[in-house]
Amino acid sequence: MTRQYWSLLPIFLCGSLSFTAQANTLDVPQHYNYLEASYAYQSTDWGPFEEENNITLLASAAIFEYAHVHARYNNGDTFLPKGVRQDGWLTYGIGFHYYTSAATSFFIGYDKHELKAHQSSRRPDQDGNEWKAGVRHDINDQWRVTLEAGEHDLVVEDDTTFIVEALYQPFTNDVGFTFRVRDYDELDLSSYELGVRWSF
Repeated sequence: MTRQYWSLLPIFLCGSLSFTAQANTLDVPQHYNYLEASYAYQSTDWGPFEEENNITLLASAAIFEYAHVHARYNNGDTFLPKGVRQDGWLTYGIGFHYYTSAATSFFIGYDKHELKAHQSSRRPDQDGNEWKAGVRHDINDQWRVTLEAGEHDLVVEDDTTFIVEALYQPFTNDVGFTFRVRDYDELDLSSYELGVRWSF
């Protein structure tokens, strides 16, 4: 249990950076400063395994005009290929972004994956690396969409990740609701996530 608490440290660090994050010099909404808690429904596309319901925590903070740090933690116990069953999945990394307009930004990033293996799987803990790129666009004052693609080597040697995300802010620019589809090709895993996000 102690190790799991330590694994949440990058998320809390991202949260603390919210009070020192620098604003982009452009007069644009901050795409990379937020904290989020989501419900995740994870579907394995292979094997006789049941679907999983768990919690995902996300954090991101801009640290310079064109850079940001981010972290994600999923507490699920989902079955993965090669007999691996997760017992906590931490991702953290750094990204670089650039606003091409008041509504659109592009980003690239590097992530480190650390997956704690469930005791029942009798497999060692897993780690991997990911390179990714994407775009965020504000359709209007209430809707934002994100498209992202990446390549990682967690559990499998080479896998492609696709993420489609929508953020809806009906009342204020600070609080909104998210819907996200996260799909892993070779891991044969799809995650459908509904969350609440605080942007700062």
